[in-house]
Amino acid sequence: MFLESSFGKIHYEVYGPDRTDSNEHGAEPLTVLFAHGVTMDRRTFESQAAALRDRYRVVLLDLPAHGRSEKVDLKTAYSERAAVVINELLDALDARRVVLVGQSLGSTLCQRAASLSPERVVGSVHLGGWSLYPAAPALLALLKPAIVLSIGLFPRKPLFSLFAAHKALKPHTQAYLREVATAAGKAHILRLTLDMLRDMTMGIPARLEHPMLICHGDHEAGFIRRHARRWHDAQPKSTLAVIDDAHHIANQDNPTAFNEQLMSFLHAIA
Repeated sequence: MFLESSFGKIHYEVYGPDRTDSNEHGAEPLTVLFAHGVTMDRRTFESQAAALRDRYRVVLLDLPAHGRSEKVDLKTAYSERAAVVINELLDALDARRVVLVGQSLGSTLCQRAASLSPERVVGSVHLGGWSLYPAAPALLALLKPAIVLSIGLFPRKPLFSLFAAHKALKPHTQAYLREVATAAGKAHILRLTLDMLRDMTMGIPARLEHPMLICHGDHEAGFIRRHARRWHDAQPKSTLAVIDDAHHIANQDNPTAFNEQLMSFLHAIA
């Protein structure tokens, strides 16, 4: 299915019960929307959709300029516009009780989307993410020249292999990342990486008050592991989970372990 959004045509898939179906508590079933990382697409969450679709309304989307969604101009402010798209899709689906699940870039987009529409977000899950509240120091922007230089000068094919090895532990996850990174190209990775950096220094205006599950793989980069702990310590109603035998894309490296944490979190909310 496709949505004509304010940021191009968006491809999405919906599984599970209709919104009008009641769960065992007589409430509207949770809508669980998954947002992926840079260069990736809805396929990264196939294992999660299969595990949840019998009980929850599951929404997988290709973010703007990813997968089967329209190739939009990445030189514009990506994060703010993509967060609006998430809310436009939830509006189109008339989703009123929502859990947002974001991986890496998807985590920052889910935080911004929840900040724009807090009344319907009853929980969020962040995998390899970064808190947007409080905003990161402006000095973080000093990394921009190093990022431009390192990505710009790195040969194309070795860059995509390094991109996969840096984010995934298992061969099947690495193969998926090489595929999507090769299809997206160096300019795509560079522009969205810089936009994520800008997004982190811009932040969101207030702390999100809903319950959170903050996750990372046990092979995750050290700075993300340390930030996850600080985020959890500062965030009321949060749970911190470490996914064994997994890297940045922990939901694909170890879907069984991640799904156990995710389903426990959703059961507590539903």
